[in-house]
Amino acid sequence: LGLLVAMRSNYLAPDLLTFNATISGCEKGKQWQQAIAILAMMETHNPMPDVITYSAVISACEKCEQWQQALDILVAMRKHDTPPNAVTYNAAISACEKGEQWLLALAVLSAMRTNSVAP
Repeated sequence: LGLLVAMRSNYLAPDLLTFNATISGCEKGKQWQQAIAILAMMETHNPMPDVITYSAVISACEKCEQWQQALDILVAMRKHDTPPNAVTYNAAISACEKGEQWLLALAVLSAMRTNSVAP
């Protein structure tokens, strides 16, 4: 995260790969709040997040048992015209499972099938 701040303060524009790598680091460090903050920054500035970005943020939420946040991010993807893929859906389903939200997990699985994404 410090790298992103340093890049911006030195007038360097981080690219999508830099943001995605930072979010993946947040996921591995169980820093779901930081991952969401970076996503929010991306949604209002360039570069725009892609399916990898959203999947990594959902996975960070899943690792920390933040199923509500994970589902909020899944909904936000649609608002930003980024269709979820199998990785995205599976991370959201896993987040629901960790939160013992079985009906929501089934609803995400149903959405996955409705959108013709193979599990």
